[in-house]
Amino acid sequence: MRKLRGDVTPEQDILRNRTAIGSTHRVEIPSATRYTPKRVLVADDNRTNRNVLAAILEAAGHIVVMVTDGDEALEEMKKGGIDILLIDVNMPRLNGIDTCSIWRKREGGRNHLPIIGVTADATSETEIKCRNAGMDMRITKPVDAQILLTTIEKYCCVDTNGPLIQQALPIDPLHKVVPIFGDVPSADAPIDEVQIQYLLSIGDQAFLNTMIEGFVEDVEQTLGPLRKAVADGDVSEFRFCAHAFKSSGNNMGARSLSRLCAQLEKVSEADFLEHRFSYLQEMEQEAATAVDALKSDVYFTPNGVTAQAG
Repeated sequence: MRKLRGDVTPEQDILRNRTAIGSTHRVEIPSATRYTPKRVLVADDNRTNRNVLAAILEAAGHIVVMVTDGDEALEEMKKGGIDILLIDVNMPRLNGIDTCSIWRKREGGRNHLPIIGVTADATSETEIKCRNAGMDMRITKPVDAQILLTTIEKYCCVDTNGPLIQQALPIDPLHKVVPIFGDVPSADAPIDEVQIQYLLSIGDQAFLNTMIEGFVEDVEQTLGPLRKAVADGDVSEFRFCAHAFKSSGNNMGARSLSRLCAQLEKVSEADFLEHRFSYLQEMEQEAATAVDALKSDVYFTPNGVTAQAG
């Protein structure tokens, strides 16, 4: 289990220091809005997702507790002291949908805990599942910082900034994908420069370096189970690995990897069994391309000086 501002890992301590209020590089918070510090529980099995959310939330003054699956989230909520839960809808072991359903039954008539589903799946089917499970809202990845912060304010501090929050939120976030980036990156570019600039806007070069290092490690850790799933003909594990690549790739601007994996996480069993080795080769190639690009001195600078994109 991982926590911020409590039991802090060295990696998270770096993130906290780099994204604290007063840092030169931080989330741009509208001056008209004062965010009320809350204790936010973040449940996500993907490290890059957790790091991005933690950077945004801590920059706004929130206290962040991070866990990696639904079981850990239930344990934290049982302890009390959580103001709102941000939970990934798709996780191994206990996913966000089931976690929310379990908590709503335990909660009964007690104080209602706001639960926000976070997912890259913007389909109406997922929206219905989120609502039926008892979630208050669903927001889509990659997460827009202002929408995330105003959503927390809406559900935790409605009396403080109500009119401002209503103006800042889209009319109906549950029914559409919120457009974050206006320009479509070049098909030839391995990394979306706009996403890199977004990461720099919520942290700094040291934060970007940490994100890149985490992405590289996650790729290495996912390739083993992916190759085993292909060798064993395990379509469920293959889909999960593809989902993990998609999510990490989106956070780091590896759009080609993300697009490929978005298709493969929904592959039919028959298609998988027939083409699994070629799919593995494609995924390995795209992952290697993204890793090589991010590790280059265009984006990764060990001395912490902001990289200059070409």
